[in-house]
Amino acid sequence: MPKMTTMIAVLALTASVFAQKKADAGLTGTWNMGLEGGHVIPVALVLKQDGETLTGTISLPTQRNGQTVDVGLKGTVTSGALELSGTVEGAKEPTTIEISGRLNDDGIIEGRVVMSGASAAHGGMPYTAERLKERK
Repeated sequence: MPKMTTMIAVLALTASVFAQKKADAGLTGTWNMGLEGGHVIPVALVLKQDGETLTGTISLPTQRNGQTVDVGLKGTVTSGALELSGTVEGAKEPTTIEISGRLNDDGIIEGRVVMSGASAAHGGMPYTAERLKERK
């Protein structure tokens, strides 16, 4: 009987470790974000979650057709709610990006993106984001 108890304890510990790793990486991945600003603008969002710390990049379209600028992001995630911010580097005038949202039960992030600066003043564009499936 002691062997059975030990085996159950080992299985429970292993399941706990896997559950924690899955929770820590809950938002990690590449997301297809659709910014809603008159029409849907597709944007790539790459996130890495480590506990409550969230980092990543967002690839925003520029005024030049087909070109994007990658913006580094830092923030937090608590109980499925995320807050990220970053600054467009190399711009003539600094532009700050703030992203807030929530991971829904269906695995989709919904929220708002606010861009502020001398040349950008968007009061808040709604968005949805779906995780891209990993290729193996």
